[in-house]
Amino acid sequence: MKKLFLLAFVLCAGLSVHAQQYNSKELSELFSDELYPLAKDISEYTGKVIAHGNVISIVKKTGTTSLAKKKIEGISVEAYTFSLLTSTGREINLSNDQLLANKVVNKFFDVLRRVKESMKQDNRADVEKILDAL
Repeated sequence: MKKLFLLAFVLCAGLSVHAQQYNSKELSELFSDELYPLAKDISEYTGKVIAHGNVISIVKKTGTTSLAKKKIEGISVEAYTFSLLTSTGREINLSNDQLLANKVVNKFFDVLRRVKESMKQDNRADVEKILDAL
């Protein structure tokens, strides 16, 4: 019985992790269709979120963190790469590690959703705290 329970637990955990993983095409669509419009809406409310071109930036006390989507040139298929940009000028390419790219996009999505929820309640101090804690 214990083995059956353990097997069921492992399978359920695997399914829940897999549900949050996207391949590069799905990740690109998520960025364009959901994440970028959400960031654009929030940028009209606060100057701490900037959505311009294919870049979403969150301004914090310690600097700016940005997520950039770039089209890969020179191949026949439409493909994109993601990079994480810091205010110190560091660019971390996420295209080699799909798991890390998913984690970064999900983190940005989570932060922006929490900001959107706080905006509904008009708690400017809470919004600022969420953005600074990214």
